Amino acid sequence: MMSPQQYEVVVRHDVRVPTATPGVTLSADLFLPRAGGPTPVVVCLLPYRKDALGGVGVRAAMHEFAAAGIACVLADPLGLGSSDGVARPPFDPAEADDGADLVRWAAGQPWSTGAVGMWGYSYGALLALRTASRRPPGLRAVVSVLGMLDPERDFVHPGGAPGCFTALASWGLTTLHNLVLPPLGDFHAADEQRRWRRRVATAEPYLTDLYRHPAGDPRWRDRVVDATAITVPVLCVAGWRDMFCDGSLRTFERLGGARKLLVGPWSHTIPDEAVPVAVRWWRRWAAGEANGVDTEPPVTLHVPGTDLPGAGWRDFDTWPPEGVPQEVMPVAAGAGAGAAPAGTVGVLSGTWGIPAGDAGRVLDQHDDDTRAVTVTGEPVREPLLLLGRPVVTLDLTWSAVRRVVVKLTDVDPAGRSVLITGGILADVPADRSALRVTLDPACHELPPGHALRVVVSESTFPRLWPARDGGTLRVGRVGLTVPVAPAGAGKPVSVPAPARPGAGTPWLAHRPLWEITREPARDRVTVMLGDETSAVLPSGGVRVDAANRVSAGTDREASAVTRVEGTADTTAVLSTGERVRTTVRLRLTPEAGSADARVTVDGAEVLRHRWDF
Repeated sequence: MMSPQQYEVVVRHDVRVPTATPGVTLSADLFLPRAGGPTPVVVCLLPYRKDALGGVGVRAAMHEFAAAGIACVLADPLGLGSSDGVARPPFDPAEADDGADLVRWAAGQPWSTGAVGMWGYSYGALLALRTASRRPPGLRAVVSVLGMLDPERDFVHPGGAPGCFTALASWGLTTLHNLVLPPLGDFHAADEQRRWRRRVATAEPYLTDLYRHPAGDPRWRDRVVDATAITVPVLCVAGWRDMFCDGSLRTFERLGGARKLLVGPWSHTIPDEAVPVAVRWWRRWAAGEANGVDTEPPVTLHVPGTDLPGAGWRDFDTWPPEGVPQEVMPVAAGAGAGAAPAGTVGVLSGTWGIPAGDAGRVLDQHDDDTRAVTVTGEPVREPLLLLGRPVVTLDLTWSAVRRVVVKLTDVDPAGRSVLITGGILADVPADRSALRVTLDPACHELPPGHALRVVVSESTFPRLWPARDGGTLRVGRVGLTVPVAPAGAGKPVSVPAPARPGAGTPWLAHRPLWEITREPARDRVTVMLGDETSAVLPSGGVRVDAANRVSAGTDREASAVTRVEGTADTTAVLSTGERVRTTVRLRLTPEAGSADARVTVDGAEVLRHRWDF
């Protein structure tokens, strides 16, 4: 077990970290325990502005690591935030240079034992894995929280199909806003002003790169992280409801060294339960503590359920778990699935593939199901635990279809349809018989009296741009094979409760926004996701109030998205009392987009810029 001792944490802001380029430095914040001597170190690269709201979400974890006796370094990558240089394109392999520079620098500091770990959340997890694939001296271990290896397949173009809401609209708006946002910790500092104005005038927004490299562009293959090159121990944290669940589990599957997998009932947010597990990981591999983490079962899963024995946290020896048979379900009994008119399907799927945070919960899929081809099996008599990747086979009888979206739902006796998982076949081959679609991993209890339903369409909106094929989707036979775990599979285990040292955790209030509107006559649908956030930033006591909204709309007659629009509006009250307001407005179509940005200080305009993608 990890040491119960908690240390006081000292925070130092904007420490300059040299890079391999003379005169170019990264900006880092340090979280140092008063431990009376050198300690192991963990570093984190955050491409979302450590001095703004992007840094708020990881600081609590950094404090917990430091309070446990592990020094922490949080840094902006090259060309972002308060770091020097020119930002690279998104997911560029050269981003590992920054990680290697951080590891080398941290290993040589007087407060460091020379043993360095690296961790990250989401994009930061990919950066940690990419750095580890370079094998920099001094790096001892990695923690990947809700990460991925393949940014095209897992994020930008899901399954290889053109992505819409997640990468382009939501993430594109957020990253562009971070580019425009002025320095908040020291707004009037000459160096900060110089970096900021040069960045806005010359930097290429991530959106420009995303439009330049559409689905299938060979450049995306260059941006995949090679997990087989990683030799240090890796802890992979995943969420059953996270958009990167499949990517996180594929990461674990491809690692060759010491590894641990923790999967909980989480969506795309840093889970509190993962922090003490990560601390044990650091103490074993960076501090050399014999705490048993390397002798325990390597897979810990949260198993849902009320009718299943052994629901809760369970240990397994492998992933996928051994002894889980692949069963052909009754829905596969050669059913002729039928046809459905082209329609907008997917708006009720919530967090499946969209980083909605606290919002975007999965809703009853019934209305979406009526716009798709569905095949429903017989109700089960005994509770079943689906654990693994289901597989759907089907025949298409309409030659114009170019892609297929398949979902698996749980239908209760009242007819409510709950999303379990789904998969995308982006490029339907010429032979449209016996198509095989492997769905994302699932861990789901099917109670007695419930049935499995296969839902087939061309759409998962707004995750993907609507298909432009038009016409009627016709599906022949449908087959379903699901991994069914035996009752009581795995070994019960307790996951440590997170320690919560209050020191240094910034005040934060967050309200998610989510609206779905539909005009039945035209099958017109609009989805809006956003949030309102207020925080006091730890550097300089700056108060920030931010509101973000992104909406996407389409209708059956247009057979394409008619509008994708977004607004990010942030007001920061500086220590001087000045009010700095930053507003970015975004407009996108499948082929192109544009954005306008404006910054004012006490109402006077100090910057205006426009981009076309």
